[in-house]
This record gives sequence, structure tokens and C-alpha cells, in this order.
Amino acid sequence: MSVVIQSGIDDKPRICFDKHTSTVGVTSSASGYDPDWMLDGETWSVWQAGGTTQTITLSFSSQTTSYAALAAHNLGSIGASVTCKVGGVTVGSISPTDDSAIVFLFSSRSASQVQFVITGGTAEIAVAQAGDALEMPQLSVFTGLPISESKQVRYRHQQSVTGDVLGRAVEGADLRFDLTVQNLPETFRAAAGDITWKGFINHVDNVGPFFIAAKPSSYPDDVAYARATERPRFNRERPNLNNSGAVTFQCLGYAAP
Repeated sequence: MSVVIQSGIDDKPRICFDKHTSTVGVTSSASGYDPDWMLDGETWSVWQAGGTTQTITLSFSSQTTSYAALAAHNLGSIGASVTCKVGGVTVGSISPTDDSAIVFLFSSRSASQVQFVITGGTAEIAVAQAGDALEMPQLSVFTGLPISESKQVRYRHQQSVTGDVLGRAVEGADLRFDLTVQNLPETFRAAAGDITWKGFINHVDNVGPFFIAAKPSSYPDDVAYARATERPRFNRERPNLNNSGAVTFQCLGYAAP
């Protein structure tokens, strides 16, 4: 897992739920693989490149853009590197060490194109998107289970009639974590618009998955492509409009095999 940030991006959590409606172009695809599969948000519809050097281009109407992200890929396994360009300008590069979510965060700008330039292996990617990130007004609570430690793996053991363990198989794996942000102003809860708390709740209710980065600067591995297991709610903890609220995200995230 990793967040790649430009200089000036602070440590406040980013919720990347906004997804620009895009068309996708690629250098080449393996036979039978449709690059449009990367746009549906599903981790099971995996596109495969047709070569070891690949440029994935997301094109959309010019609008505010502050993140680009990939999920359910094999880039760590194949030893690939990926560079993100926005409007032709490089905003970050990474050689991931695993196959977990990658989020590029950069200063907000008007853009109509994002590119992922991949070298070093035949890429397989299920989710590629770009949009405008929601920045939380306060830092997330430090205590609790970090996203990077939240992977749960379920095993099925095979036993003999005498109780000896003969082997085991993995039944499934996922990320399960909570993220809490406190001291939120009432204005954050009440704000109208798309990239707001209300906009995020509408996304959870009607769409589902999102990228979340808990502490982008200090803990770049605390990032996931996740869904809320419960509808997040703004809880008033004190009678002060400037810091009354707290929210907790209870999440189920995609875990790379």
C-alpha cells in the first residue's frame, strides 16, 4: 500500500470517492481484455496489458482534480514502476513493493487527462480512476489498528480422523479497520456540494467503494480501496460549533492476494 504525494500535501485524511466520468485508452491490451473494465470500480474485472511498457490514459471533461489511484493490480508482484502524469506533468512515481492500493495526491488543479505510465512487466489492473479528494479538516486519531496491519486471512485446515493437520487453504482475505476523526466543525457537516461530507455519504449510500488515506504524509502505507460496512455518521460530542463533531469510518477493504 502506498500514497505518493507532492510537496505541500499535509497529513489530514483524504477520502477519494469522487470519480471523474472517464474514457480510457491504453498502449495495448492482451487478447480478450477490455480496458473499460478498469472504470467500473470492481476488483474482480481485471484488465491485462498487451506488453511490458504501458500507458493508461484517463480522459474526461476539464474539472478539478487532486488525486489519481489504482487498485487490485499486480505491479508489486511483477516489479513494475508507475509514474502518474496530470495534464502531461509528472506528479509522482513509485515502484510498489506489494499489490495493494496506490493513491497519488497532488495540489488541486483543473485537468482533463491523467496518465499512468507503467514499465517493467505485464500489468494487470482492475481499478483506475481520478477525481477530487475530500480533505478532512482534522488529523485522524493516532491510536487503533493501522490500515497496514488490518489484513485478515481466513484459513480452512484439513485434518485427519486422528486430528493431525494435513494442510490448509486460504478461504479469503480482506482489510478490516476503523478510522476516527475528531474535533470537526459543524460547518464541515453542513456544507453542501459534491466534494463534501454530505457528498461522501451520498456516495456510500448509492455507489460504494472509495480510496482512503489515513495519514498521507507520515504513514503513506495506511491507504486502502474500501467500502463502508456501516453508514458513517457525524456525532456531536461537545457543544461547540467549531469542534463539536467526530466521525468513525468502519471499513472493509480489498486485500491483495
